Amino acid sequence: MNIADLKPAPYNPRTITPEALSALETSLGEFGDLSGITWNQRSGHVVAGHQRLDALKRKYGSKLKVSGKDGAHAVVTPAGERFPIRVVDWPEAQEKAANLAANSPFLAGSFDSKGLEAVLTDLNAADGLGTLFGDLRLAELLPGAADLLALATEPGALVAASSGDNGSGAVSVGGGAGAGDFAGGVAAAADVPGAATEWLNFAVPLTAAQHQVVMQAIRIAKARGCEKVSDCLHLIASTYVKEHEDG
Repeated sequence: MNIADLKPAPYNPRTITPEALSALETSLGEFGDLSGITWNQRSGHVVAGHQRLDALKRKYGSKLKVSGKDGAHAVVTPAGERFPIRVVDWPEAQEKAANLAANSPFLAGSFDSKGLEAVLTDLNAADGLGTLFGDLRLAELLPGAADLLALATEPGALVAASSGDNGSGAVSVGGGAGAGDFAGGVAAAADVPGAATEWLNFAVPLTAAQHQVVMQAIRIAKARGCEKVSDCLHLIASTYVKEHEDG
C-alpha cells in the first residue's frame, strides 16, 4: 500500500481550518497519535482514551483483559477484539499537555452542514443499520433537524439545519415575499424591494434555547395561517418591526 492509496472519502463532511490543521500538526509532532488509548508508564495514568476505556469496561466488565508485553499492549474483549494501548514515558507537564491536546476542539475539524446533512439523509434511508442510527445518536449531530426537516417537506419551504463547532444549531432559510402580521394580513411584495423576484439565503447559528424559541414562533405563525417557513419568518419579523419602529 502506498500513501496515495489512502484516498479521502468524497462524502466526508468534516472540514478543518488552517489554524486547527497547524495545531494538529504540532500535536502529532509532539505527542504522536492520541486518538486511541494512550498510557503513561511513568505515572501510570491514562493520557487519552478515558471515555473509550470506560465504555469498554461498562460493556464487558471483568471479562475485559489487557495483553501484550514490551510496549505492544492492548485491551482485549471476550471475543478477542483488540484495542491497542500506546505506551509512552512522559514527565507530568508533557502528559497534561497531551491530555488537553487529545480533547481540544481547536485542533480538530468541524462538520460542514450540507455534507453532514447529505450523509445523515443517506444513512437514514439505508438498509441494514437496524437501531444503529439512533443508538449512535447520529441525528443529534444536527440539532433541531427533525423539526426543521419536517417543515422543509412542505410545499414552498426552504429550510435546513446545521451545526457549528460548539454544537449549536443553525437555521438556513430561503426568504421571499408574502407575510403580513399575526392578525392574518398579508404584506405586499412591493413593500420589500426585489422580494418578488429575488431569493436571499442566510444561515444563523443558534443555541439550543434560541432554536426552541425560533421553532415555537414558527409553529405559532403556521397555526395562524402561514404556509411557507420563509413567510413565517417574514411574518414574525414584520410583526416585531411594526411593534417597535415607532419607538
